[in-house]
Amino acid sequence: MSADAFDDRRKALEDQFFKQQNEAALQKLKDQQARAATREEITRLTGIVNPAVLDALASLKLGGAAVMVMSMFPLVEVAWADGKVDDKERRIVLQQAENVGIAKGSEAALLLVQWLDAKPELSWHGLWADYVSELVKKMKVEDRELLKNEVLGRARLVAEASGGLLGAGFAVSGAEKKVLEKLEAAFKG
Repeated sequence: MSADAFDDRRKALEDQFFKQQNEAALQKLKDQQARAATREEITRLTGIVNPAVLDALASLKLGGAAVMVMSMFPLVEVAWADGKVDDKERRIVLQQAENVGIAKGSEAALLLVQWLDAKPELSWHGLWADYVSELVKKMKVEDRELLKNEVLGRARLVAEASGGLLGAGFAVSGAEKKVLEKLEAAFKG
């Protein structure tokens, strides 16, 4: 191989390397801008300014829909209270998700389905509790109670979905009661 051929090959490899470096840097910049926009959107929607909570929500890569997903987490947690999610619980969670504006097939809906298929890690409860704690800090007492009642009411629908004798009645299991109490504690602010 001639010196010119080696130089041409070296130049081509350098160009490829620097192109990849530029693309990686550009993607990193785009990701940072998207995260910043998401944090701003979540702050605008919720009033939350805690950087750790905003970063965690932005890392979901759902934009403002992260707020809606967080509102559904208590339902998922109650559905998993007994160690499995049955069809009735699943149906209610997904129905409630649609009721709050989470469109079928959206990234937010897909995350919910993942949570229903495989139990979310314990850290999700911590993120949700931090989210609620930050959210209620600036709320009037009556607004906080209204939010708590709405969230716990939806969670109770899931708890009652498979309750009772042979599915009749509205019994809530001991495990589900514990989860509901844990969820309620997050609203103490």
